[in-house]
Amino acid sequence: MIQELSQQIEETARAVVDEIHTALPGTIVAFDSESGTATVKPNGKYMTADGKSLDYPQIMNVPVTFPFSQTVGVGIAFPVGKGDSCLIIISEVELDGWRTGAESEGSLRFDLTSAICVPGLLKSGKKIISKACQSSAVVLGSGNVEVLVSNIGVVITSRNTKMTVSDAGVSISGNLKVDGNISSTGMITP
Repeated sequence: MIQELSQQIEETARAVVDEIHTALPGTIVAFDSESGTATVKPNGKYMTADGKSLDYPQIMNVPVTFPFSQTVGVGIAFPVGKGDSCLIIISEVELDGWRTGAESEGSLRFDLTSAICVPGLLKSGKKIISKACQSSAVVLGSGNVEVLVSNIGVVITSRNTKMTVSDAGVSISGNLKVDGNISSTGMITP
């Protein structure tokens, strides 16, 4: 009798825990840059209470997070596209109150409908990440253009042109075109 009760409690607890979603890897199906929301598809399978394995459904109108301060309007944004990997975080509370400012009428906790998307989940290391780690730097890249910011200075590279800003000054390798005046308080040497 006690063993049956213990087994029933364990099964009930497992069923409850199986309905709690926390975080999942996923794929972006569509992104709306105007609303800042995406349709995402969690990877993996969902196990039903009766043991069936089902694909997770697509989740629509998922807010996408970027490092950004709305109060001062400063941040980093980058393109997000169909097929990009992401981390889907499931909020402990419904997002209705956060989205609208109104109190939520439901009590869905850890529900897939309260998902938040963090783009940029990588399946393997990328060149830009290796460079950032090796240089102890922040590296921004877009195609053939790269900006590297480290405690040594800032290096901007675009194909065959390179500009370095450091304590030693500014050096440019490549062509320099100036539209306007150049003034100096020191001596200009060739």
